[in-house]
Amino acid sequence: MMTEEQRKVFWGEVKRGLLVGGAVGVLGGLFFMDMRRGLVLGLIGGFFAVLTRRSIEKRRGR
Repeated sequence: MMTEEQRKVFWGEVKRGLLVGGAVGVLGGLFFMDMRRGLVLGLIGGFFAVLTRRSIEKRRGR
């Protein structure tokens, strides 16, 4: 179970990942594909990037 502080940190990281992923997706949408598709793919990528980063940090013991 996560403590309240850990939960706040987790959701803060998720928000940042979604924001960065969405921004990168919109940039991709401007130049390469449909804007909505770029945004959605960016949000999905940002979410999984956060999960991957947390998994690596947990494995390293940080």
